[in-house]
Amino acid sequence: MNYWWLISGIIGLITACIHLIGGHFDPIKPFLKSDLAPVPKATLHACWHMVTLILFLSAFELIYLGIKPSQTGGNLLAMFIGIQFVGFSVVFLIISFSGNWKNKLFTLPQWTFLLAVGVISIVGSIY
Repeated sequence: MNYWWLISGIIGLITACIHLIGGHFDPIKPFLKSDLAPVPKATLHACWHMVTLILFLSAFELIYLGIKPSQTGGNLLAMFIGIQFVGFSVVFLIISFSGNWKNKLFTLPQWTFLLAVGVISIVGSIY
């Protein structure tokens, strides 16, 4: 059992649930009520659902790998997911610091969970 990947997957699953439930009410529900043109609105809505899918599938894969770490290619897959999630967190940090918000670090706090999943997954791939 690889506890690093298991913990990373559990944090990822929590992140996916927060994204799905919390994201539905803020920002998706207000976004869908906006006056944005239909095609860009539908495209961005589809992108939000694509992120939801990536979050859940990555979490389930990390949990599976945590329980059965001897799967062929598991180490590479967990490393890839980890690097991807670190990249996601960097995107949120760049957008946060380029905004005009008072609290740049926690206006978009998603980076905290994404970074945790990424770093723990990478650590699990190294040890």
